[in-house]
Amino acid sequence: MRILVLGASGRCGSHFVRLAARRGHDVTAIVLPGFRGKPPGSVTVVRGEVTDPGFLAAVSSGHATVVSCLGLRRATLLPWSRLLSPPTLVQDVMGGLVRYAAADARVIWISAGGVGDSRERTSFPVRALIRAGHVGTAYEDLVIAERRVRDAGRPWLAVRPVTLAGGPRTGRAGPVERYGLASVVRRSDVASWMLDVADGTVACTEPAVLLGTVRRGGVSPAE
Repeated sequence: MRILVLGASGRCGSHFVRLAARRGHDVTAIVLPGFRGKPPGSVTVVRGEVTDPGFLAAVSSGHATVVSCLGLRRATLLPWSRLLSPPTLVQDVMGGLVRYAAADARVIWISAGGVGDSRERTSFPVRALIRAGHVGTAYEDLVIAERRVRDAGRPWLAVRPVTLAGGPRTGRAGPVERYGLASVVRRSDVASWMLDVADGTVACTEPAVLLGTVRRGGVSPAE
């Protein structure tokens, strides 16, 4: 399967690219012009700015699946830390994707736990956090992005992970019902689950999924 990956040099995107290449998919990885990393040799690396409509139009066609691991970046983890990305980055890129990608291409992308109807499944401290500073800016960007993709009427899946963490894959990512301050899921597991959905290993018919860590014997609680 031909897969286009946006944000391929990021912490989730790099996991996805490696896993997809290992499974034998035809992967095109979009990275920033200054990227100097070394993806797997079978991966086609294209350097450019996804905020440029001409570039996005040129790279989007001909792929059965488009995966976006983009998100707003801040200088630090503090909610009021200055943004390093345009405040409308995701909504602009996703709006472009649904215009330029093939009409039957499935769009799978990383949103966030607490966006859309998953807001009601978060705890009060989480709801307070996602209204704060530039965290709130990022969430508003994702809300509009989800709306633009939904209104385009194409196959799509918004993956809404709980708090992201590092570490090797555990193989225990899956849909969860609740999200609290202590809820975490590893980026490597998010990437693996997204790829499982993309290649049909895992069935998912929902347009948006709150994704967390599923424990043996049941869904992990939002501690």
